[in-house]
Amino acid sequence: MILRTKTLVLCLTVLVALCCNACGVYSFTGTSISPDIKTISIQTIENTAGEGPSNLSQVVTNSFKNYYQRNTNLTVLQRDGDLQLEGQIITFTLTPNAVQRDGNIDQATLNRLTMGIQIRFTNAKDPEQDFDQQFTITEEFPPTVDITSIPPAAIDRMTERLVADVFNKSVANW
Repeated sequence: MILRTKTLVLCLTVLVALCCNACGVYSFTGTSISPDIKTISIQTIENTAGEGPSNLSQVVTNSFKNYYQRNTNLTVLQRDGDLQLEGQIITFTLTPNAVQRDGNIDQATLNRLTMGIQIRFTNAKDPEQDFDQQFTITEEFPPTVDITSIPPAAIDRMTERLVADVFNKSVANW
């Protein structure tokens, strides 16, 4: 009985592997990258918003490079990749989100950080996949946090979510 079960499991595993392999462009990360796409170039994502930590541009750019390297087999180049990604940070603002009246004074009970990036994606092999789009993410903070004291871990979380959105649009076709 145990041998029969193991044989059945092995056969199903081989069948699933063959089906996935037959598709050619499917991967377990959900990407749908054509087999002729081998490289990606990711330019420095400049901070044109003028706000945020001094290393925000570097954090965002490195997050893009790391995410694509972790989730694809693409080689990251300085320029002229089969896929090309460039853009800028266009929004980094902290605004009152939840306001509560205390007597005659309105006070924020939550602040919302909005981080937005404008991304231009070029697929040199298939120009129909190109896009130029804004991606925005928000996170809420206590009113005691101001724009100069946002924890680096929070910025990393927000950046990771933005990068995932761009990744899904660019190579996962979501």
